[in-house]
Amino acid sequence: MKKINIKSVSLLTGIVLLSGCGENAWNDHLDGFEVPPIYSKTETINYTLTADDYKAIASNSTNKSLASEAGESDELAEIGTNGYFSTAAQARKYIPAFVSNSSFPYFTLNNGSSLKIGYDLATNQPAEVVAINNGVKTYTVSEADYQEAWGSEEDFIPGFAPITPASANLAGILKTQFPDAVSGDYAVISYQEASVNPVFGNAESGPTVYIDESFAEGLGAFTIDNVSIPSDLSYVWNHDAGYSCMKASAYANKTNFESESWLVSPEIKLSDNANAILTFDQAVQYFADIETAKNEASINVRISGGAWEKLTVPGFPEKLSWSFVASGDIDLSAYNGKSIQIGFCYKSTASKAGTWEVNNVKLADGGETRAFSTRAAAAPVPTIGKNAIYVFNGSEWDVPGSMLVLQPDDYIAMGQSRGNLSGTLPSQLLPTYLSQTLPYAADDAAEIVAYKYYNGSTTSYKANQFTKTEGNWVMNNGATVDQFTKKDNVWQFNPSVEMTLPYSRNTDPTYTYFMACKDWVFANVTKKLYPDASPANGSKPGPPFIDYRDNAEFYSGVSAYYGNVDVRANTAKSNAPEGYTGYDGLTDDEISELVKKRFATETFPGALAMLHADAEPVAGMDVTYTYKFTAYTSEGAKEYTIVYIVTGKGEFTFSSCDWWTNGKPE
Repeated sequence: MKKINIKSVSLLTGIVLLSGCGENAWNDHLDGFEVPPIYSKTETINYTLTADDYKAIASNSTNKSLASEAGESDELAEIGTNGYFSTAAQARKYIPAFVSNSSFPYFTLNNGSSLKIGYDLATNQPAEVVAINNGVKTYTVSEADYQEAWGSEEDFIPGFAPITPASANLAGILKTQFPDAVSGDYAVISYQEASVNPVFGNAESGPTVYIDESFAEGLGAFTIDNVSIPSDLSYVWNHDAGYSCMKASAYANKTNFESESWLVSPEIKLSDNANAILTFDQAVQYFADIETAKNEASINVRISGGAWEKLTVPGFPEKLSWSFVASGDIDLSAYNGKSIQIGFCYKSTASKAGTWEVNNVKLADGGETRAFSTRAAAAPVPTIGKNAIYVFNGSEWDVPGSMLVLQPDDYIAMGQSRGNLSGTLPSQLLPTYLSQTLPYAADDAAEIVAYKYYNGSTTSYKANQFTKTEGNWVMNNGATVDQFTKKDNVWQFNPSVEMTLPYSRNTDPTYTYFMACKDWVFANVTKKLYPDASPANGSKPGPPFIDYRDNAEFYSGVSAYYGNVDVRANTAKSNAPEGYTGYDGLTDDEISELVKKRFATETFPGALAMLHADAEPVAGMDVTYTYKFTAYTSEGAKEYTIVYIVTGKGEFTFSSCDWWTNGKPE
């Protein structure tokens, strides 16, 4: 549901000329201030984008043209998919066309109107979230890593266990794998872990298993050798988490590409009487035909340092389909006692590029040699897949605080068989996940969750911060607000403020602004000159420079009650604190000039800093705050315009006021 809040604010385009007021009309007046006429009002509108709005922004024809010209079509599409903007510049570029569309509820607003659009911004997030969303290193623990952790090439399991915990080894593995890491880098490492310790022995009844790789979690110990890959492709072999396999294809963007890429096993030393058997499962699709697939999707073996030799697959699929077919036993007894590698070779042409999927690769001693195996065997110990996230501190990899990473089982529990989240699923599913994972978290607790995210074409790690509010976990999408104004029937980003402060009794926004002026004077003038002063309580006299009714100040002449600024010397002198010498020796004109200067350079910018603490400069433009207000002078009520420039966050520097001939005090 759209969040719409309409505030009554007087804009420059809605100004009504002031009517005069008699100099002697003092009945029922606040001491020293003149009664003003009543102003009419216009409205400014607050609007927060919804999920449907982001999709509309991404599909807007004007935005599509802008994105195409800038080469940002993919980035524009991601706005609709992600439900947030990547940068503030991106929001300011694409929101105007959206609010100009006739389907927008405030399409008919007049020129001079303002929209304060609330939207979600990726960069307006904790630094940790921004760093993860900018890219995460990933690694899957290999068999060699497990062997090193267990301190043996024989007495080990392909996983960690209580006696050899992951926590004692993962940081060291990451340091070895990513020697060029810099401070602030994040990495997700995937591994297997057993809940019980294995028992090793020397039983000679089981075969030696050299390779047992399902590709469920990634490459494992295999590597990829791209012999020939076109510049249009970033990969040919790729891990498919959804189908737990390695997939090869050179078809992209509706185009076939010529390529040759190998999926290669680590080097294996077969025993002298191994009579090894190789098996795997495969699916072939989109090749010209089965005979072509046998040539372009081939299994090969080579002795260390030698040439590849193609192997015959007894159980090759009989037809092209996505169904996995077992290869049958491939006899490698000819390689007994030798160090070998297995290679899956994928080839394609510019006229046809098939797709090859491979998993469940196993190389083990043949049945006739089981009694002769001398490798130490472990009793079967089940393991489960896990993920851990680490951050590099400049010298070591550490576990970050208040951060979780989804586990393989979490995706399954969420019904996501492909092992990732997509679309709006993070905002839908992760609050429930946190409620179950951190059931005793108190309100205001904050937690970052990292997860695999599929954006429609690629999968990468993303993160979001959640805060527990009134018992519920709420996603922090980096909510921010930008202002857009309509000029010459065109909406444009404009963080500047233009506003009229009506010369009217107890009327907002004048009342709010001038009460802030009164508060600033009490805190920064009264309390500094008179530290023992107490706030006004309705009893005469009031604190120095403050009216006893607590709705006006006499340091710079501001009345929140009447909505004017009285700069007359008589008002300033008659309401000065007893014994005050600040006006001694000054003429009435000089006193009036001093009051003007105080309002322009001290009181009003102080009030703006209180009311607009989030205002900040924008590169490439002057952010200005312009106000029309009414001052009461010796010549009567007159309207003036005052301008400030935002020079820092919540900092307002006086620029000009037209009650001075040159815009500034002389």
